[in-house]
This record gives sequence, structure tokens and C-alpha cells, in this order.
Amino acid sequence: MLGKLMKYEWKATWKLLVSANALTWLMTIIAWFMVKILDRTGYSDFEMMDFMAVMVLLTYVLSMFAVSVGTGIYLIYRFYTSTYGDQGYLLHTLPVDTHHIIIAKLLVSAAWELINIVSIYLSVIFLFASSSEIFDSMMRGMKDAIKYMGAEKITAFTVIMTLVAFLFSMFAKLLKVGACISLGQLSSNHKLMLSFAWYIAIYVVEQIIQGMYFAIQIAFHKRLSYMDHASYFDHQWETVLIGGIISCVVFYLLTWYVMSRKLNLD
Repeated sequence: MLGKLMKYEWKATWKLLVSANALTWLMTIIAWFMVKILDRTGYSDFEMMDFMAVMVLLTYVLSMFAVSVGTGIYLIYRFYTSTYGDQGYLLHTLPVDTHHIIIAKLLVSAAWELINIVSIYLSVIFLFASSSEIFDSMMRGMKDAIKYMGAEKITAFTVIMTLVAFLFSMFAKLLKVGACISLGQLSSNHKLMLSFAWYIAIYVVEQIIQGMYFAIQIAFHKRLSYMDHASYFDHQWETVLIGGIISCVVFYLLTWYVMSRKLNLD
């Protein structure tokens, strides 16, 4: 049943989100031509063509921002309407376990977020590679950053665990939104406003906890002051992973509790 739910969720979202990512690559191709024009003019003569190229590059950056933010907003809207909106009446009458509903929506949303991130990164790399001057500058900056962090000492295990920690961090963010929307349904009126209030409250609590954690780190001299950058990076994934797992469990249970015990679709 989980597979069927994921398939249905994918079909319901792929048209709009594929079109959004296609827009990113359309702007990438246009920006690529403009970069070639700037390379040809040598970035010196401020002519009309150069002005148009700059405007296209600005539009390219804004389009990536719009697609990234728009994807997140759409996924939030999709979760709300399909679980607590009009579509929720049909969804919750199906013989489907609540856990399957939450997991299906989480995995599909995470997949789209990853697709969006990978698409944007590949787009930027492709665009930078089209200009030898910009690409060389970017590579020098990356080498300096690697040398500064001592990344040559970082092991493959650290890289893998950092990616795992990133995934759990992303799951936690998605589940937090679902939990806030679910908690908002506990009110008979102003459900969306209450959901937003819950999000702000949870965000403030998270910032306080993070501040206390880093204050404790500094107090015991376990991080930046007494460790080199490589050692710091080598251990930072542990904090992110543990925090992500705890957040995932808390937000998942909150969403499950409201959806299975306190469901209110009025």
C-alpha cells in the first residue's frame, strides 16, 4: 500500500514540478548564451548587448530562487489540501494506515527537494564551466576552501555520514512543516494561522536549544578554539545527524498523533 500511495503522490505532483525544473534549465541555456556574449566582449564595453546579458543572468538567478521557494510552497500546499483539505475526506476513508500516509508524502516530498537541489547545482556548474574566467576563479576558490578546512584529511566515511546527516536534516524540516500543519488542525477556527504560529514557536525553541548547545561547546573548549578545521568538520556531522533523528521522531509522532487520534476535517 505504501508503494501505491507514493505512486499516486508522484502522479499528483510531477507535472508542475517537472515544469518548474524545466524552467530552470531553459534559463540556464539562455544564460549560457549570454555568458558567451560577455566572454566575447571581454566584460569591458558597456553596450546594450552587455546590459541585456546582465539582465538575463539576473533573471536566471531569480528564476532559480523562485523555483526553489515555489517547490517548497507547493509541497506544503499539497500536504495541507491532500490530508486536511477537501481531498482529505477521501484519503482518510481509504483502508490505509496513517504511518503509510505520512511516510509516502515524506519520501515523495524529499525526492522532489533532492531533484530540485541537484538540478540547481548542475545548472550552476554548467553555467560556470561555460566561462573559462569564471570557472578558473571558482576552482581557485574551491581549492583555497579545501586547503583552509584541511579537507584532504577528511575520510570517505565522514563524507558519507555527512550526506546521511543532511538527509535526516531535510526529513526533519519536512516533518516539522507537517507537524505544524497538523497541530494547527486542533483549532476549530484560524487553522492556518495557528499552524504558522506553531512553526514560529518551534523555530524559536530550536534556536534556543542550538544556542545552548554551542554555548556548552565553547564553555568546555571542545570545538573551534581547540580543534583544527578538519577535525571540526569531521565531527560536525554527528551533531547534525543526532539532531535530525530526534527532530524526525518528535515531528513524526506529533503528525501521526493528530492525524490518527485528533483528526478534524470540519
